Amino acid sequence: MRLLRPLVGVLLLISGVTHVAQLWVYPNDSTAKLAAAFGVVYFIIGLLVLLSRSGIAIWASLVFPIIGAILGVIRFLSFHANPFTEFHLFVDALVIVICVYLLATGNATRAAKTPSSVGAAR
Repeated sequence: MRLLRPLVGVLLLISGVTHVAQLWVYPNDSTAKLAAAFGVVYFIIGLLVLLSRSGIAIWASLVFPIIGAILGVIRFLSFHANPFTEFHLFVDALVIVICVYLLATGNATRAAKTPSSVGAAR
């Protein structure tokens, strides 16, 4: 279970990069600009998740993908259905489920146990 937090960080980093990449694939799509802005936010949150033990990072990893998923569904149904949006909706759903689990089990800020910390606790 200690790999779930880093998984959230990596998924957000990947999603952040692919959100911004849409600007090169769909340069004339106005919704791609908003998606790219979300990509920058996702990338920053992904870094925070990986580099800190802050519970705020997990809360941000929950809240922003919920907002992104809602906007993604609107974009998919109303404006521009594309493979990027499908991928991002999948990643958002996965990140949301993992973050809910981490927050519900109290593992959002818990540091992973290392062999040296296990021996020191005895």
